[in-house]
Amino acid sequence: MFAREHRTRKAGGSIIIRLGIARSNRQGARVRQVQLCCLGRLDHLQDSGQLDRLIRSLARYSRHRWVMLEETPGDGPETHQ
Repeated sequence: MFAREHRTRKAGGSIIIRLGIARSNRQGARVRQVQLCCLGRLDHLQDSGQLDRLIRSLARYSRHRWVMLEETPGDGPETHQ
């Protein structure tokens, strides 16, 4: 499974990015990506802090150690393994 963004261009030219969870399925010789769920608009998830909460929540189940670095001006939060 992986995170996937879906971009939609509005009539005014602005772009809306929605974040979802997807997986790849093999159908015969072809590989298709299937969206499992839509998490919502990326800008709303970032502004509300829901994206960071989801990352922290999922990191608890990882067998690797994840460290959330402090946000620096102009950059978003970074997560490193």
